[in-house]
Amino acid sequence: MSISDRTARILFFFVFVFLTIKACAQDSTLTYNAALLVAASTGQSPLWLHANKGGTIPLNGTFANGRLGLNKIYNPNNPRVFQWSAGVELITSYEKRADIFLTDIYLASKSGPVELLIGQKKNTSGLVDTLLSSGSLALSGNARPMPRIQISIPEFLPLAFTNDLLAIKASYSDGILGDSRIVFGSTNNVNSTYLHQKSLYLRIGNYRNKVNIFTGINHQVVWGGEDEIMPVYELTRSKAYWHVVSGKTLDFKKIGSHFCTIDLAATYKGNNWTYYIYRQNIYETGSLFRVNNFSDGLNGIKVQRKNHRFKSGGNFIINSFLIEFLSTQNQTNLNPPFGLSIFEKGNYFNSLIYSNGLSYKSRGLGTPLSSSKSLTNKDLPRSNTEFTNNNRITAIHSGISASWLNTLIIFRGTYSINKGTFVNPFPISINQVSLGINAEKRIKQLNYTTITAGVYSDLGKLYPNSTSFTIGVRRSGFIN
Repeated sequence: MSISDRTARILFFFVFVFLTIKACAQDSTLTYNAALLVAASTGQSPLWLHANKGGTIPLNGTFANGRLGLNKIYNPNNPRVFQWSAGVELITSYEKRADIFLTDIYLASKSGPVELLIGQKKNTSGLVDTLLSSGSLALSGNARPMPRIQISIPEFLPLAFTNDLLAIKASYSDGILGDSRIVFGSTNNVNSTYLHQKSLYLRIGNYRNKVNIFTGINHQVVWGGEDEIMPVYELTRSKAYWHVVSGKTLDFKKIGSHFCTIDLAATYKGNNWTYYIYRQNIYETGSLFRVNNFSDGLNGIKVQRKNHRFKSGGNFIINSFLIEFLSTQNQTNLNPPFGLSIFEKGNYFNSLIYSNGLSYKSRGLGTPLSSSKSLTNKDLPRSNTEFTNNNRITAIHSGISASWLNTLIIFRGTYSINKGTFVNPFPISINQVSLGINAEKRIKQLNYTTITAGVYSDLGKLYPNSTSFTIGVRRSGFIN
């Protein structure tokens, strides 16, 4: 929502005041985080300035952005079976206009390993590195968190009857996306759409083993308004929900827009380095068991130093590095929606039914490399019925975390070849390079406040060429 300039200045003042608070005793479970970030840009915000940051960074390039968060966290030393946590995070920004919104506002309770969460909280899903990655294909943390209710086992739970050799974690949630224009149906618009999401992961091995193997599945479905979209079936919301959750067909059709990944990963703990390799395979309706689009997916490997050395002095030390390869060119579906051959090619992150596709607040829920059509160059083909005009991608992505002069440096770089969508292909393949480097240093004289600076660029024909320079300040700590 829009707010007055005076209100924005007051909110920025309170964020600044929080940055001066001293961190208190570490046995507290009440924490704060506060940050200010200022960016100057030659155009819109480059990809690695705004991507995978919970929808908190403005897209217009030149801005001031403030963050203030308070969290009640679980106490790991508390022997009680039942605990609770809560959090709120306020974002204020000023670009062409002032804006204010809440990213996180949630209440959670935990009984043993099981957690119930109600509200908005940033989250990701998928076997992928969370620091340097281009982003999970399922839920990358690129968009703002939506209001949801979730029950989960958030951390791997060892199974005692296997002598802790096997462990599981899982989640089941339903969130509110809002209204959407309808692409294919008996109405032009529905007031309410939802995201159903569930996941199940298995770990083989434990912390004592040098090798751990992981596998799991994610299932995301955008649905809602079935009684208006296809009234001939007289679907109540509860009946539609059952078809969404189970994947059961109705007259050979799936209810809602399904997007899923099957993940596989392994870690190896060496003497000095830990190696992490992972694969996310995409499947949509009909493509899982036919083994016809296994060329589509995200592949990655990360190597991380076991003894993190932030205090590097004058030495340049690499803490971790990552390389990923993404391909979404195939998109074959041998069981197309409605049985029509025109839908034998998929349309990842878009929807046959909902024009918003797999997105929330105009940001994609999956990989940010398949961005909203509003971010791509205006001369590229696009359709009003698609969220993204580019989901046929081949990309190589790299990331490095390093330390130098007691400063943490993080680099991300991506080269991609982009072909649009099968519905609206680009006339020629479009090359794109996106770069970002950020440095942060804790200043003892400022009570260990962290100062950050960064440079980000987009170069190519997919996005408008742009370079941004950022400088910021950040504090976090405990409150008694």
